[in-house]
Amino acid sequence: MPNGSSIITTNSIQAEDSSAYLIDYAGTKAAIKNTTFGLAKQLAQRGIRVNSVAPGPIWTPLQVVGGQLAENIPTFGKDTPLGRAGQPSE
Repeated sequence: MPNGSSIITTNSIQAEDSSAYLIDYAGTKAAIKNTTFGLAKQLAQRGIRVNSVAPGPIWTPLQVVGGQLAENIPTFGKDTPLGRAGQPSE
């Protein structure tokens, strides 16, 4: 990659504060976070920027197949500034 390039990863609060029922998902997000930090350190000297984005609660197929407990679905994302979970297209 040439100088000035960017690598952007997506992440989740689960990388920092995992839910008991999402331990496999949280583990992958923690790995992405650590990989992002390592790449940033490794590639900075080449002028390549590495960042991660953690967008907050987003409605995805994961939510309705066990990504959220059934009792959490009605209020999923209500505690955000928008008052709702985001949509993938956003």
